[in-house]
Amino acid sequence: MRWCFQCGIQYDEGVADCVECGVELVDEAPTASDEVGTEGEDQLAYELHEWAGESRRLLDQQLTSRSVAHSWQGATLVVRSEDEVLVDELVDSTDGTGGPVLDPAAEKIAYEVEGWAADEQTAFTELLGRLGIPHEFDEVGDLLVLAADEDAVESALDAFQGGSDERPELEGLAANGLLTDIFVACDRLRRDHHDNRGVEGLVDNAPVLVSYRPPFGFDPQMWNSLGERSAELAELLAAGDTDPEEIKERAKVLTEALRQLV
Repeated sequence: MRWCFQCGIQYDEGVADCVECGVELVDEAPTASDEVGTEGEDQLAYELHEWAGESRRLLDQQLTSRSVAHSWQGATLVVRSEDEVLVDELVDSTDGTGGPVLDPAAEKIAYEVEGWAADEQTAFTELLGRLGIPHEFDEVGDLLVLAADEDAVESALDAFQGGSDERPELEGLAANGLLTDIFVACDRLRRDHHDNRGVEGLVDNAPVLVSYRPPFGFDPQMWNSLGERSAELAELLAAGDTDPEEIKERAKVLTEALRQLV
């Protein structure tokens, strides 16, 4: 199993990133904030909302490797007060790896990203970091870049949006629920191709699967393959004249593929 260090959602092996936070998963379950230190011990909170998700993950790794008790409440880091000096050092060193910073005196332009999903914001800011383009978020959540970098940012934006899936995004919990419903339907159909609940479950949910893009961190090829195979099986069921053994075999293959994900 793997976990999101920020929100604590648990995932099966094979998922790389949290569909809610857009950050890479870790191999150990995160600590709850009330378990940081002993009862009555003072705590400190670090607001790191302006950091890229990758920077928060690197900081989490540093804290874990130093055995520093800590917890995350979203992008807010909670630690024991007595660890303040060490945590300050780690925060400063990790912040320095986040990429070039904006010149306070230089002219800047702002991009509104309020309508973007969290994973899209994280992915794009990390792209800017890889390109060496200084950026940060202002107090209203707009993305700030240097006016001198406008052409480079526009090119990055065109490339980023050009390669994106235009289908609407499905939230992580909803995606898990959808895959579970299709799994249950296929599991019933592999036993009995006439099972009414199985037929209804697949016919109702297969079109939903193909109409959404994969959640952030989910292998797009796997998601699209599951959608295509589910839709094909739903079409065979609707035709009503398909060999029962073919339906059972297709349902069995889908069941085994989905078993690894639900």
